[in-house]
Amino acid sequence: MTTAVVEALTDRELGLLRQASTDPLLTEQVLGLLWPRDRLVLPRQRMHALRPALLPSVVLTGAGALWVHAGGTPPQVIVVASPERCGHTPRTLTRRVRLPAVDVTDIAGQRCTTLERTVVDLARTAPALQAVQAVLCAMARGTRRAALLAALERCRGSCGVGRPRARAIIHAAYDAPPA
Repeated sequence: MTTAVVEALTDRELGLLRQASTDPLLTEQVLGLLWPRDRLVLPRQRMHALRPALLPSVVLTGAGALWVHAGGTPPQVIVVASPERCGHTPRTLTRRVRLPAVDVTDIAGQRCTTLERTVVDLARTAPALQAVQAVLCAMARGTRRAALLAALERCRGSCGVGRPRARAIIHAAYDAPPA
């Protein structure tokens, strides 16, 4: 009986995978480390892969939070919110933001923006394609338009930048005929 891999792969394990030419099929690179794809299926597993780059006091936001909630392609750099500090490291961008408690959830012991807040933040500020993809992802996961608009209404001050664009993307996505 084999046991599940719960951590990043060792150099020896990586070497065996590469010899078998299965590396891209079985592993995913997350912030510079290779992880077995079957250990990145659930939100808590994806959060575990990001944990080495996260401080307990920050809130994961942006594309990293969307990846934790919904899967897909892991982010190259993660964005976090902190009420005290801002700055960056090679893998983390810290923004000074105070988030309402209703917009923050706990996943595997790490604070993360809710799916709704994550999507409206991306709809407000991400490049157009990523903004639309985020809203479509929320729709596919059963998120109601009203929940996204409520999260958007809580974006105030500097977090209000891009609200008209986000509102337009949300309405366009939900009003479009099914494909």
